[in-house]
Amino acid sequence: MATNNGISVFPNPFSSQTTLSFSQEQKNSTIKILDVVGKEIKTQTFSGKELIIEKGEMQAGVYFVEITDEKKNVTNKKVVVE
Repeated sequence: MATNNGISVFPNPFSSQTTLSFSQEQKNSTIKILDVVGKEIKTQTFSGKELIIEKGEMQAGVYFVEITDEKKNVTNKKVVVE
């Protein structure tokens, strides 16, 4: 489980869904999922401490989760879909 700025992603790699867990409550953060070439797969606004990301249409491979908080701080996490 990797932690960066109080954000954990587990399980990683994942096959059906993964959870983003925040050490601090998020308010109106923007969560973007990008593929390896930077194409946006999904964007959503999020408030809370835990977000479940479903595999959905994502193919196996490496993706980046870009989290922009209400203060415009950006954190990137790498996730792997099996």
